[in-house]
Amino acid sequence: MYLKISIPSKNLINSTIIFSSKLTDGEKIKNIEVLDKDKLLILIETNDKVKSAIYDVNKNQIIRIIER
Repeated sequence: MYLKISIPSKNLINSTIIFSSKLTDGEKIKNIEVLDKDKLLILIETNDKVKSAIYDVNKNQIIRIIER
């Protein structure tokens, strides 16, 4: 569902490549939630730790990382 509101389909392939290259070894995407029409909340898991990334679909980039 989030793909329909996130970015035009012509940019979909490039967006996937850019985002996946940002993950380090051992990191995996646990969940993706829609925050609003412009932003996604992505939960990234590494071993027992979880961090969040806010992804701006208009800028096609992660705008904030939250670690706890």
